[in-house]
Amino acid sequence: MKSTQLMKRSNNALNTLKIALNSSCLIVAIPTQVKAASINILNHSFEGPEAPLAFNREFFTTNIDDWTVNSNAAVVFNPTASQNNTGLNTYFSQSLPDGLQTLAISSGDISQELAVTLQANTKYTLGVFVGRRNNVSFSGYNIELLAGNTVLASNNSITPAPGTFTKENVYYTSSDNDPLIGQSLGIRLSSDGIQTNFDNVTLEATAVPEPLTILGAVTAISFGTIFKRKVAKDKPKK
Repeated sequence: MKSTQLMKRSNNALNTLKIALNSSCLIVAIPTQVKAASINILNHSFEGPEAPLAFNREFFTTNIDDWTVNSNAAVVFNPTASQNNTGLNTYFSQSLPDGLQTLAISSGDISQELAVTLQANTKYTLGVFVGRRNNVSFSGYNIELLAGNTVLASNNSITPAPGTFTKENVYYTSSDNDPLIGQSLGIRLSSDGIQTNFDNVTLEATAVPEPLTILGAVTAISFGTIFKRKVAKDKPKK
């Protein structure tokens, strides 16, 4: 008799769980951890072209592969070679974040349109190392993530210590009805004066579960816990 009553109560609890989930049209699957995907950025650490010797002491060039330059004073240069040539620690007190060359902008900006478009329900993380030379004051900068001609997000909040680089991140999360979905993503780096350095530009995209999926998982776990407790409660004691 007790066994029959226990089975009936367990079936009732299970039916309650099924009805709750079906009536709310929630997705029961628990979201798994989603890894970030790296988006390709051409010449991301400004290694191209190789900077030649100029002015008998500095290795730099105004050519910048794969980037659109909107500045009269934007160059890629090799500070280590330049420092060795002068014999002075003129520029930086540490190695560059990536490679042998860095970007330096004294005014204006450079940009790159990427070969990917803005996707729905995706978190984007743009990372750029911002450098401050030892021998000049820090004038300020801006880092922008674009969709077409629209600025999705920007950041200019850090001030590196003299002679160092500090990483700056820019974040943007799209929704499922973002009006800019399908627009080409882009990056723009700018400096307010003499001289901001940039290096090792990265962009990562991470899929974001839809709110209903998360709510469904939480609801399923909650009902499952209640069901488990009810069954344990109804189980006859020995």
